[in-house]
Amino acid sequence: MIKFFRKIRQGLLSEHKFSKYLLYAFGEIILVVVGILIALQLNLKSENNKLDAERQNYYHQLLDDLNKDKVYIEETIATLDSFRSDYNKYKETFKAPNINPNQVLENVFQLEVASKLIEFNYSTIETLENTGDIKLLAPHIRNKIANLKREQDLIMKISFSNDSNKNTILEQASLLVGSSTLTERLNNQPDLTEFLKSEYNYPKLFLVMEAMHEWKKASEDKTIKSLSELLLANNELTELITKELED
Repeated sequence: MIKFFRKIRQGLLSEHKFSKYLLYAFGEIILVVVGILIALQLNLKSENNKLDAERQNYYHQLLDDLNKDKVYIEETIATLDSFRSDYNKYKETFKAPNINPNQVLENVFQLEVASKLIEFNYSTIETLENTGDIKLLAPHIRNKIANLKREQDLIMKISFSNDSNKNTILEQASLLVGSSTLTERLNNQPDLTEFLKSEYNYPKLFLVMEAMHEWKKASEDKTIKSLSELLLANNELTELITKELED
């Protein structure tokens, strides 16, 4: 093709048709420029298709993470609701007159003392932030993701703080009963048992456990409220990403 154009130029020059040569040369330049533009356009289209494929892949990964978080949030709320239900049933026992103190102490010890620590999956979001690919996402989706992550971070921070505070209260309870094996070891130690007279600590122990469970329930109420709001944000972001994929 290059030899073909060269022969045309040489022919025009040899025939002293300079004006036609200039016109031809100009046309050849236009042709080269158009070819370059077409090549750039094709390259740009290829790059855009590649970026769009990456964007679509991230959207699908985010949807998968959001779905897992949704299931996790719903299960966590159900667990916390179960804790609250048990505590409410415990409080209902006080409606009976003259309940036995030992039975009340036994009832409060049957309540779940373990907390539900909140943790979320950040794998896709962290990949987007670490690689800088977060810029591939639509601005309104980036903003929603940032807001969602802030809410998740706050809920996890409060969850760990609440668990730490609860454990501090439990430490006070443990000081009133000794180790978990002390009662068993006191079976053949009547003098030591009389000396310790653990029943004198029962009122304090009961009050500590009562305070802990009331505080635990209050913190779980707030966590459920926060998780419910997070669930709404999760659903909203899921709808936005789904719409982006459809468009």
